[in-house]
Amino acid sequence: MLVISIILVNLALIFYTISILNEVKEEVLRSWHVVMFFIGLTCDIVGTLIMYELGGGMVKTGIHDILGFIALLLMLANTIGSVLILKKYKNLLNKFYKFSAFAWVIWIISYILGVTTHI
Repeated sequence: MLVISIILVNLALIFYTISILNEVKEEVLRSWHVVMFFIGLTCDIVGTLIMYELGGGMVKTGIHDILGFIALLLMLANTIGSVLILKKYKNLLNKFYKFSAFAWVIWIISYILGVTTHI
């Protein structure tokens, strides 16, 4: 199960990175970005839940755990926000790029902390 969770979190990294960097670079939010956000979020949640179970179902209070939870919430907000902006609030698109980049940076920091502290 550990291998599956590692693969899922790495897939989340790939999906998040491709979609967010492309969105920020082009300054356009496309429907395929939203799909990639959903796939990345799904991989992230399932991988995190598997790791949580492998850790005995205990919530720890280390920096990786706290930042990881915040990063997951930011990616959830980013995914939901992308749907809302694409469908209804296109006027907020300029601010959304900044939020997406911020959420991605926090997620990457958490990812790196997880890799370096759990090897």
